[in-house]
Amino acid sequence: MQITSDRSSGIRSQNNKVIILRNSSPSLFSRELVKREETILDLDRLELEEIKEELEDMGACFENEPTMANFRIFRELIRRFAKKAHSLAYRLEKLKGKKPFCIHEIISIIDRNADELYRLVMDEQRDRFRIASRIANINGIIVKITA
Repeated sequence: MQITSDRSSGIRSQNNKVIILRNSSPSLFSRELVKREETILDLDRLELEEIKEELEDMGACFENEPTMANFRIFRELIRRFAKKAHSLAYRLEKLKGKKPFCIHEIISIIDRNADELYRLVMDEQRDRFRIASRIANINGIIVKITA
């Protein structure tokens, strides 16, 4: 098989060889598709940055006033940030194995910037996570005593 770059598009057969001729420039459809994918990706990254800023602000507020209301908001922002960062940074593929119920999962990084941002934010918020876990433990103890 031979792939050539010619101005005409189509499949031609010469002496039992398959030659695929393609246009050297992308089609209008593929250009529009790439533009829209880039726009969606830019909007997702912008949303990730906004959630990061909200998380930093709420983390500071939570550190100053560790109340249950602030804890719940902080925990929700962490969940939203992690979900968005993971959807941008990683791709999960499931492959069936040779055995009947064997499934292999392949995780690949598709956006290193989102992965690095996720790790950076999680490292920055580590002390606040400790405060949050202590509040969760206290809340659990109170529930057990009153129940």
